[in-house]
This record gives sequence, C-alpha cells and structure tokens, in this order.
Amino acid sequence: MGRYKLAIFDLDGTILYTIAQLANSLNEARIRSGLEPQDMDDIMAHVGRGVRNLVTWSVGTGEGELFETVMDNYRGYYNEHCEDNTYIYDGLYELMTKLHEDGLKLAVVTNKSDAPAKKLCEHFYPGIFSEVRGHRDGIPHKPDPALVDEVLEALSIDRKDAVYIGDSDTDIKTAENSGMDHICITWGYRTKEFLKECGAKVMADDAEELGRLLLME
Repeated sequence: MGRYKLAIFDLDGTILYTIAQLANSLNEARIRSGLEPQDMDDIMAHVGRGVRNLVTWSVGTGEGELFETVMDNYRGYYNEHCEDNTYIYDGLYELMTKLHEDGLKLAVVTNKSDAPAKKLCEHFYPGIFSEVRGHRDGIPHKPDPALVDEVLEALSIDRKDAVYIGDSDTDIKTAENSGMDHICITWGYRTKEFLKECGAKVMADDAEELGRLLLME
C-alpha cells in the first residue's frame, strides 16, 4: 500500500459518468412544469454543487411554487432512474477492486443526495466503499468539510493519511478545507486548464495514472 490509508472520491464526473441522466432528469422536471429543455453542456457546468443550486440556476429562483415543483419532480425522477445512462469510466472498476484488495480504505463524499449516492455506489461498485456520504438536510454542501470529517471519524483515520479525489474546483476546495491532499482527475466535467487555474497541483489523466499516484510511497 502507498502513502495513504484512505482515498475519498467525489461521485459525479469522478467515479461515474452521470451527466446524461442528470440532464434527462432535470429536463423531464422542466417539461412537466411547461418549461423548455436545457442543453446538457449548460447543465454540466452547474453540476457538483448540490441539487438545490442546480435547480435554482435552471429556473432562475431558489424559492416559490415553480422551484419547489421542479425540485420535487427532479428528485423523484432521478431517484427512480439514476442508474440509467450511467457508467463507470474506463479502468476505474479494476483500479478500485485492486485498491480495495490491497487494503486501501475507499469512501465517497458527494453533493449528490444521499439516497441516490448510496444506490449508485452499491450498484456499480458493490462492496468496494467503506463509507458513502451524500448530502442530507441540515448538513452543508461541499466544499464544507462536514461530510469528509464524518468519514474520517467513522473510519478512525487521520486526515494526514487521507487524500480527496475529484474533478472540480469544489473538490479542490473541499480538500483544502479538510486539510487533506488532493488529486484532480481530468476525465470529468471540468477541463484540465480550468482545474489548473483553480489551483490543482496533482492531476491524473486516466485510471492507470491515478493508481500510480495512490500507490506510490
């Protein structure tokens, strides 16, 4: 095993391609409220900060009947269909299996709601993650370190022995706020250039490179 005892992963755009179904679900909710669908690339730019922020951007307000209706329809549709149009990025299942078998603890901390986060991880990575923490009412979203702190406490691992891995500026800030090392992956929803501008110091372009970074002494 390498320098770390624990690797904590973001979910959307990091361990799973989910944007197609996120966009489908948001547009289904919009259509039910008489709104036009939005472009998937525009939606992708706003994914990763939690569903409330996504819907607020989509409908132009974070309150009122329209907001609540779109939010409820989005959550209901996505929770039922979250496994559709979703897949594991190349090489990641094999890497996660090897890391798990080698004794590295693996966890997920995401701004995705807790129920679909757990459902997706168990469906695509059964038995791999020791902890999966998604957003719950009353818990602040990333980049607040609250959920990371929950994982560290649950697994009794010091933050100096852990690394946070994600694909966005939110993930970089989450690692910084948690006092942890970070690794940015470049196959997700933000460009490599954008991540560099946001302060990314260590980057992986594919699963093989990520494995080397995690396993090096």
